[in-house]
Amino acid sequence: MDESYLSVDAAATEMGVNRVTVWKWIRQYELPTFRFLGDRKTYLRRDDVKRLREPIPVGEAKKVAA
Repeated sequence: MDESYLSVDAAATEMGVNRVTVWKWIRQYELPTFRFLGDRKTYLRRDDVKRLREPIPVGEAKKVAA
């Protein structure tokens, strides 16, 4: 498999959160998910996971939360 993709479980481990949290983020931030033929796992692009880890300015976080 291409190294530019992470399974939901691998993304959760990398970010130090539960896989349920990753699924919530997928729905909340409308992250694109992928599947590969013959594989039942769901994958995220590594770049999208990396973007989730970037800090958000406090003013922007308040706008998103509202």
